[in-house]
This record gives sequence, C-alpha cells and structure tokens, in this order.
Amino acid sequence: MERQIAYNPALMDAKPKPSPGRQIAKILAITFVSIVVSLFAIEICFRAAVPVHPAEAMGWFWKVPDPITGWSLIPGAEGRSYNEMYEYDVWVKVNDLGLRSPLDIGYEKPEGVYRILVLGDSFVEATQVELEETFGQQLGDILRERGLQVEVINAGTGGWGNDQELFWLREEGRKYDPDLVVLSIYPRNDFMNNYQPLESANNGANLKPYFTLVDGELVPQLYPFDPDQAPPVEHDEAVVVPEDPPPGPLTALGGLLKQHSYLYRWIDPRLRLANPPFAASLARLGLLEPGKETRLTAQGSNYVPMAYNIYRTNHDEEWQAAFEISEAIFAAIQAETGSMGADLVTVLANSPEEVYPDYWDFVEAQYPPMRGQDWSKAEAHDLLLPMLEKLGIPALDLRPAFRDASEQAGHMLHFKVDGHWTAEGHAVVGKALADYLDQLGVIPNSE
Repeated sequence: MERQIAYNPALMDAKPKPSPGRQIAKILAITFVSIVVSLFAIEICFRAAVPVHPAEAMGWFWKVPDPITGWSLIPGAEGRSYNEMYEYDVWVKVNDLGLRSPLDIGYEKPEGVYRILVLGDSFVEATQVELEETFGQQLGDILRERGLQVEVINAGTGGWGNDQELFWLREEGRKYDPDLVVLSIYPRNDFMNNYQPLESANNGANLKPYFTLVDGELVPQLYPFDPDQAPPVEHDEAVVVPEDPPPGPLTALGGLLKQHSYLYRWIDPRLRLANPPFAASLARLGLLEPGKETRLTAQGSNYVPMAYNIYRTNHDEEWQAAFEISEAIFAAIQAETGSMGADLVTVLANSPEEVYPDYWDFVEAQYPPMRGQDWSKAEAHDLLLPMLEKLGIPALDLRPAFRDASEQAGHMLHFKVDGHWTAEGHAVVGKALADYLDQLGVIPNSE
C-alpha cells in the first residue's frame, strides 16, 4: 500500500532563507551603488555650478636663479595664474624686459611723458588680478583723467625683499629714467626678507644675494648670485625642506581624480587647509600631490611661520638687526632714486589680519600653536612708519582706506586664503595713492 503524503501549501510555497553572508553582500552592494550614484550626481552638480581650479598646471613665470636678484620674471612668459582655492583665474603675460607691465614699454621714456616706476613684491606683480586692474595701472588711469600724460611701469616680483628691489633698481630700474619711484613695502614680510639669517632660515636655503652692514655701510654678499656658491643654512629655526615622498600605492588613482573630477579638485585644497597632517598622510598614499601641508608637517607640531614673529611686541637681537639693515636699505633706495633725479614715495601694503579684526581667528586656526600668545597686529606698521619718517621718505598707510572701503562694501578687499588684494582692493590703492601724490605736490599738471 502506497504511503500518502499530505499536501501542505505553506510548506510547498516556502522559499529557502538567504544565508547571513549573502545578506551582508547584498547590503554592501546596495550601499556601494548608492555611494557611486550619489557621487556621480554631486559631480554633475559641481560641473554645472561650482567653480574649481583647472586640472592643468599653473603657468611658470619665474627664472631661477637670477644673478642680480636670485629670481626674476622670465621675459615673454605667459600662462594662467590661479590658486588652489580658485579665488581668481588670470592670464598673465610678462613683457620682453621681464616685467608684468604693459608690453609696449621700453627703457626709453617717450618725450613729454611723466614716468612712474612702481617697485615691490607680489603686491606689485599682482598675478591675482588682470594687469589693467593692478593699482599701478589704475593710478595711471586716474592721473590721465586728471590731465597728466603719464606712463606707469609695474616692476614687482613675488617674494622679493627690499634688498632685491635695491639690487634691481641699481642694475635695471635706472634704465627706465623714472620721474617718480613708488616703493611698495610689505611690513609683515619685508623686515625678515631683508635680513639673511632670518630669510635663509625661513626658506631653508640661501636663494638670493643680500646685504650686510659694515661700519654702517651696506656691503653686498653672494652677489652676483650663484647657487653653487651659496652656503648651507645654520640656524636653530631653519625650516626643514622635506623631499617629496615616493609615489604611493594610490598615485595613479589620485592623478586620475585630479584630471577628471571637479569634486576632487574642490575637496583637495579645503582638506589641505582644514587638516594638514591628514592631507600629508594622503599625499604619502598618493591620493593627493605633495604640497604646502607636507612642508608644514615636517616642521613639527609647534611650528609657527617665522614671518608672524614681526607681530611680537618684544623682538630679539636678530630682529633688531633686521630692522637696522632694513632702514639702511630704505636710505640706499632713497639715495639711488635721488641720483636718478626722481622723487621717492612709499606705499605700505597690508595683510588681511592688519585690516579685518576677525581674520586673526583664521590665522590661528591654520597654526594652533599661535593661540594664547601676545601678538600686536599693528606692530609691523608701528615699526616701519617712524623709520620712514626719520629718513624723510613719504609713506602712505593704506589701512584706514581699506577699513572704510571694506565696511562700505560689506566684504573683504583681500582674497581670504591667498591674502593679496582683490581688484576692488587695488582700486582703493590706486585712488588713495593718486590723492596722496597730489597732496604731496610731486605730480605736475594734474587737476
């Protein structure tokens, strides 16, 4: 007799339960696909609406080494200028004489033209704005509107100290036969730049010629500059210049993302700014290219950039020596300008922390060891202004004009991360300088 098996619909329709491993794999797959789709959607949004810096390398405009100044602009060079945060994007051209100045300006001064030579560092070079937006060219526009036939020459190179500007003025500047030299001084950096022990320690190497004081006279050293003759730096505070890490295991992926992903190029600089140690670790893996954060991490957890020491209220012997040699350099520029039959006026470039009270919080966030120390953001100007007054050199302090203009505009007139002036900031300088020159009476035939 056959055994009868009862039919049970519940048993017949039941499906086997998946194993825990399969469930986890399914969840992971769904999560991965969701992340990829989300990132793809964000990437599309960034490409449509968020400006990020280009994947291509920025233009290279500097000749290194230069026997007169250590480095200079390359005649005829051109290319894009932008920073990682993409606060600006400017096409820069260098003229045939190695200046970021109008291309048609030569050594010979046109008849009947009043020629102004603007000498300085990156605030004069101004690769953050269009050439016609620089304060030098805006000054020329204002003076022409006031009836003066004028030509303004931008003669600035990023990173120069006043010592390099003196070397250049003696060798090149006098060839332009200026009627007026406007010397742009950046108090926050220039005292350090002018004194070899501090400058070489800050760079981790001797990169330029410099002056020493011997019996009160300026004596050139390492001049003409030859890097092979530059001695090594021996200074307790010398920065460590790290070698770039070898290619990491994810270098190919990092390069691919930089080339093709807007989202990556947006996150990259913000991560470096927010967490340098983490960014340095990603650079070792190859996900980021080695950058400023690699250098910062190499200095140790207590590192404070040397330039900020200008804001201390008590300066040691080295800084006192930097002030002394700077004063001698200003006097030498004054004498050199006078020997050319030109007037000399100085304009004091300012940093964001000297203008906007809240900006110091941003500085301390980048360098936490600075917190809780005694700083005076007016110290650099307070040291420089009496020095120039003692020498009888007219000096335009731009801080009041910037504070007033910023308050009216409702925003900063400096690029927040880059720290240089925006086009609006340059306009403030051009107008303030034009009015100051009229006040001094050095400009002829202006209304």
